[in-house]
Amino acid sequence: MSDTAAALRLLAGLEAGSLSSVEAGQLAGRIDPVLVWAVIGYLRASYPASDRAASAVLERVVGLTRSDPEVVVAVRLGEADPVARWFVAEYGFGVWRGRGPAMIAQIADKLDS
Repeated sequence: MSDTAAALRLLAGLEAGSLSSVEAGQLAGRIDPVLVWAVIGYLRASYPASDRAASAVLERVVGLTRSDPEVVVAVRLGEADPVARWFVAEYGFGVWRGRGPAMIAQIADKLDS
């Protein structure tokens, strides 16, 4: 499975609740830290704590980061990467709301270039 495919599966699994924390942690451990950062950042931006409907998604994100310290390390490494800084300067997460897969593809393309 490619990094892009794994990141898309991680995103979909955390949104829909179709992955356990263990499965999500295993996926996160296999992909580029920038993509881990992007998935977590996108979900936090797209599902604000003030939105009651977002609670299940945010609980899964918190469960993942609490159950697997390596995910937190990956998020921090990803956030420090030049590609992440480029993404924040060019776009930010807000413009991608509802278009997570397209965002992942855009970041993966930048990582590959």
